[in-house]
Amino acid sequence: MSFLQPLLLAGLPLALLPLIIHLINRHRHRTVKWAAMLFLLDARKMNKGMARLRQILILAMRVLAVAMLIFAASRPLSGGILALTGGKADTVIVLLDRSASMEQQILETGESKRLAALDKLTDLLEKTGQSSEIVLIDSATLKPVVIDDSTNLAELPQTAATSTAADIPALLQIGIDYLVTNESGRTDIWVASDQRESDWNPASGRWQSLRTELAAQDNVRLFLLNFPEASTSNYSIQASNVQRIRTPENLQLVLDLKVSRENLDEPLEEVTLPVEFIINGTRTVEELTLIDREAILQGHTISLGNSDERGWGRVSLPADDNLRDNISYLVFDDPAPRKTVIVSDDPDTRDAIIAAAKAPVEIGATYDAIALDETAAAQVPWQETALLFWHAPLPSPDSTEATLLTQHVKSGRTLIFLPPETSEAGERLFGFSWGEWQESSRTSLEVGWWRTESELLANTRNGAPLPIGDLKLFKARLFNSESQPLLKLESGEPVISRLITDHLGPTAGNVYTWGTLPRTDHSTFATDGVAFFVMLHRALDSGVNSVSRAQSRDAADGTLPEANATKSLSSPDESPLQPDLHAGAYEVTPLRGDPLLFALNRPDSEDSVKTLTDAGIASLLEGVDYRQISDELGSGSSLAAEVWRAFLLAMALALIAEAALCLPPKPEPEGSRLHLSPPASQ
Repeated sequence: MSFLQPLLLAGLPLALLPLIIHLINRHRHRTVKWAAMLFLLDARKMNKGMARLRQILILAMRVLAVAMLIFAASRPLSGGILALTGGKADTVIVLLDRSASMEQQILETGESKRLAALDKLTDLLEKTGQSSEIVLIDSATLKPVVIDDSTNLAELPQTAATSTAADIPALLQIGIDYLVTNESGRTDIWVASDQRESDWNPASGRWQSLRTELAAQDNVRLFLLNFPEASTSNYSIQASNVQRIRTPENLQLVLDLKVSRENLDEPLEEVTLPVEFIINGTRTVEELTLIDREAILQGHTISLGNSDERGWGRVSLPADDNLRDNISYLVFDDPAPRKTVIVSDDPDTRDAIIAAAKAPVEIGATYDAIALDETAAAQVPWQETALLFWHAPLPSPDSTEATLLTQHVKSGRTLIFLPPETSEAGERLFGFSWGEWQESSRTSLEVGWWRTESELLANTRNGAPLPIGDLKLFKARLFNSESQPLLKLESGEPVISRLITDHLGPTAGNVYTWGTLPRTDHSTFATDGVAFFVMLHRALDSGVNSVSRAQSRDAADGTLPEANATKSLSSPDESPLQPDLHAGAYEVTPLRGDPLLFALNRPDSEDSVKTLTDAGIASLLEGVDYRQISDELGSGSSLAAEVWRAFLLAMALALIAEAALCLPPKPEPEGSRLHLSPPASQ
């Protein structure tokens, strides 16, 4: 229980006043024995037990009434979670989810999940956190900020809306690191989120260490303020694969569109939505029919004329419950050259990769591929290379080659490790090391599983799977890493994986490990061709964006490069304070080179409506003492409600009970009296 006026609790001893008065009254008269009263006193002994119990109850009701009055005057707080907190904390750490999905709102009031969480936390801190240190850590910047005045929490730049994603495990880790570093004493950690599974990332390997660290903190209380409510009428749009091509008649913009709906009701009704296109200031509107949960429009073409070689645009839907997912921005310029480099001494591997990498896929794009020996790795044209194959022993982490490979990935390019015949035991790079070679005692190693919904082996645009099941693997090298498997053998070992590179920054490219080679004695990748060709060009496309003069990136802290100037093209009159956190089209003048165009959009994961269940949260926080509040927009509930009325009611009931106990007993009926006959006359 918490109180707004805790000093008044010092008056609780006054509750003993009725008892003190009673004891004083017992000794204010001198006792005189009177023979005539002895008979009456003996007669009352029969009722002494009941009379004493009645007297004790009267005193107890009087004491309780005074105590309840003092509690009511101290303005107790309860409701929500505070009934279980047991007092104030030295430090309150607020972990705020600022992801795009937190902007789901009630259109009539404009209250979003983010604002609702801030209002409730502000009210809580005003009532209970006057003497506590308040620390804010937001999901967009992951930087602890000490708050001097909790009343303007919603007005701080660190709590404003963004188009970013959230990483709840990273938020918790930063909070734990802060309280350990600053020896914060008794600490309350409040996590405010919308419980989206993509933000909580239950598959992350960081949860095990988080559970251990939280369970070891005896002075930490964890509270979850969740808004899992799904919208009933929210639609989102994403533009991808934007290309500017030149035809004999004019320039054209080709892009893919995906429109999704959040409505979870069944069955789904057919809906037709107007889609607005604005390209370099020219506006057009087309209608898109949504039959299922999403509609995909591939290869949509927009004529640009002959002068619009470079520019920006946006694709938008009408306003609904979340304005942050109604717009997708795009930029375009001359197609970037798709350059692939292979560092290898194996002619067969080099020839297979060069043949596939040079084959054109996109109209108007130029494809190039070169091979270098292991000793000539320093000659790699790093600034032009979108895809790099490293078919050589892993370099030492402190070597020049390792530094160049790390910088290649940090800049957004793609890196693929191919298994060398030999490699130093224990050498690791990006948390990855090669293991032993594995060969089949039968005709081939059996493929057991591959990822079909995303990444290199995903199904084609029309939903057809790649012919991975027809592949034959004769020789594969195992590896050790923290990664996302893309293809596994029937025995369960991964052969193709994507390494986890989140620690390299928001602009980091993809790093893949291929445990087999496109050689006839290793696999049928090169001879079958289709799967190998698709995998290579998907990896090339993921890296070419970073060598282009018009780039699309996810909104995140640090996603825009250091620049002499950053200009907002989509909202020139309202340039945001931190542009890399907000969706939009930007022109960036780097420290060196010509101006670049950037289209920042919310990450695809923010369109996923799947929420983490309460059982899922309990599994992630197993062994951790936490409390959870699931709230809804417009609920009007408070985390710290005053309950003094309940104490006044308790006082009134105590006084009524005391009055009832003080009532005199009812007189006995006339017929129940005992009549004594007079003595007989002598």
